[in-house]
Amino acid sequence: MNRIPLTCLTLLLVFVFIAYGCAGPRAALEYENLDLAMITADSLVAMMPDYSEELQTMTGTGRALVSEPGGSERVTVEFQSNRTRSLLTIRTGIGIEGGQILIEPDSVLIYNKVDGIAQKVSPAQSTLSSVGSIASLNMLDLFNFVIDVEQVEQIFDNGDTYLALLSDRAAVEVGKSSGRVVRVDRSQSPPPIPYQLIEYDGYANIDRFQLPRKITIFSADGNSRATFLVQQLSVNGKLPPLKIELPDDVPIYRP
Repeated sequence: MNRIPLTCLTLLLVFVFIAYGCAGPRAALEYENLDLAMITADSLVAMMPDYSEELQTMTGTGRALVSEPGGSERVTVEFQSNRTRSLLTIRTGIGIEGGQILIEPDSVLIYNKVDGIAQKVSPAQSTLSSVGSIASLNMLDLFNFVIDVEQVEQIFDNGDTYLALLSDRAAVEVGKSSGRVVRVDRSQSPPPIPYQLIEYDGYANIDRFQLPRKITIFSADGNSRATFLVQQLSVNGKLPPLKIELPDDVPIYRP
């Protein structure tokens, strides 16, 4: 066996959607008809909240509405994250734990508790698994999306927002008054891409950090979408070891 079946609940799909998403077709951010903005890349990046030094841990709970061809499902997601690892636990609508995913910089471990299956893939191999492209977004990076000055090639004026075109052809939409990220569009980036689009909404002040309470993620393949609504969120608390305790009789499959 070299992959986890897609039929094991929607648990693995949810992990994919939250960290990378799947989506119905969405229009790419348009910039061809926009004027260049009167702002430098340095100034744009400086106005964007960057908590990479101050925000070191995060724990939270939320509800995910997963929509895909043939139907939709709501599940609860519990997550804990530091700068190097993110641990996610999925529960069904009646609170039954379906499985976990451990995201690390060079690998992702997926445990389907219902079927007693575990799989470990590298970021480069993520398309070989039903987890898709989950292997490259730590939860802290998802909630606080930042860019480097060196990535910015052009900046366009889009009314209330700036549209930054990056070197990998991703487009990042940033609010002029807040500096907060509104959308991240990778639909024009060279394949393979981890997701098509991320939309951020409902920013709130969490212990002086401006973080989104609603994240909608669309996939590269144009098939599904997930909307993640944060119910509880705390930051910079002490975390237990972030790991998955696999039963002795559950082997780890590698593609």
